[in-house]
Amino acid sequence: MNRVDNVKKAIKYVTFSVIAVSAVIIVLFIIHIVNVNNFNDEWKSVSPGSSATSVLVDIHPRGGVTDTWVKINTGLGTDLNAKIYEMDVTNNAHTYVEDWYLRINIRGNCYINNGWCGTFEIHQFNDDGSEHSQTIDLRDYKIEDVSLNYHQIDQDLLIDLRKGDYIIYHPDTNESSGEVPIKGTEEYSGTCACGVIMYSVTGDIDFSDYEMFYRLNKSIWDGTKGRLFIIAFSLIIVSFIIIGTIFLVSVHSEGKLENKEKMLKDVFSVCCNVADSRDFYSKGHSERVAGYSRMIAEKMGMDKGDCDIVYNAALLHNIGNVYVNEQILRKTGKLTGAEYAEVKTHTTRGAEVLKGITNIPLAAEAALFHHERFDGKGYPHGKKEKEIPLIARIIAVADAYDAMSNDRPYRNKLMRDKIREEFINNRGLQFDPEIVTAFLDIMGEKEL
Repeated sequence: MNRVDNVKKAIKYVTFSVIAVSAVIIVLFIIHIVNVNNFNDEWKSVSPGSSATSVLVDIHPRGGVTDTWVKINTGLGTDLNAKIYEMDVTNNAHTYVEDWYLRINIRGNCYINNGWCGTFEIHQFNDDGSEHSQTIDLRDYKIEDVSLNYHQIDQDLLIDLRKGDYIIYHPDTNESSGEVPIKGTEEYSGTCACGVIMYSVTGDIDFSDYEMFYRLNKSIWDGTKGRLFIIAFSLIIVSFIIIGTIFLVSVHSEGKLENKEKMLKDVFSVCCNVADSRDFYSKGHSERVAGYSRMIAEKMGMDKGDCDIVYNAALLHNIGNVYVNEQILRKTGKLTGAEYAEVKTHTTRGAEVLKGITNIPLAAEAALFHHERFDGKGYPHGKKEKEIPLIARIIAVADAYDAMSNDRPYRNKLMRDKIREEFINNRGLQFDPEIVTAFLDIMGEKEL
């Protein structure tokens, strides 16, 4: 048996082993996904005295000087005391509170007047035991549409509540309200504050009988299990890259390079899809960047072999994202200094994964330097101009185009003319002028 046959036989055994292990991991991962989905679909609850600490509810008077007042001559035979109560919901669950509602059982006679920002589902029981309910936005209603028992005093709506009645608060689903979802991370507990104005004879209302129902939205990558799957998939990816590379070398000696290159491209595609899957805004990002990078290389006169190297290395430029916390990648607000520092590690971590794979030329350089700037203000090493490898300068332009031409959590995609303007304004600053010129020519020749 010759050397090529020995290599092929070894590859065969190793491949079967990796496939078997991968199949087991995939089955376990599917089970994990099912369990996470079941967890996310389950309605949980918290009430006074509950042992649950992941989500907390606190209903209390607001306590300001102008947060209590007296309404006299009400026509109800007595003066009424008004008080503003806050309903605070705190998320300590280290993940999103996806949906929730709060039921409050009324323990004494009172009136509900106003509330924010969601709606109130009010249930009244008549003397004969029959129930009547209505859902109403107490900030925006027409008095003629109110079907509940109520009084109107000095233009104020006072809806009757007696012992045994109950109200259900449904939060405002507009994301700008901050009520749904309620975000939470390991470093940050999100809180939303709702409010309600209540009237009573004494001015003190017992809100101790309540129950909040909620659903959490946990990512499949959260927790110890999620991190173990990230590591496992990373090892599988690297194993397939190595197997695919060795296999390409062996079949090249038999004149079958073309078919095996397709196999390697499929492996690369799996790699970039795993990297892009951490952030749903980046789906297909690596493949698009690789395609744009090949166009630039062709426009700059590189031969087919060099263009293939550029394409393959660009496919893997973001492989380091598998090590970055997914909640940071999906964060819609401004990153903290620590979060941005973790994001920047995807360059060095990606280079560490790829540096030992010599049969994928320039992949480690592409991963390490694609966020360097031509003026030296990039990361991770602050290289500038021709100190930055050519492949990284090419990918920087392709990467920026894909970012600008697609929606991001913090902005909508830019129009074509605006993208051209950004490249022109940053030529010689963020980008290599020669590469920008080549890419602007490409933009003028075809729709990307």
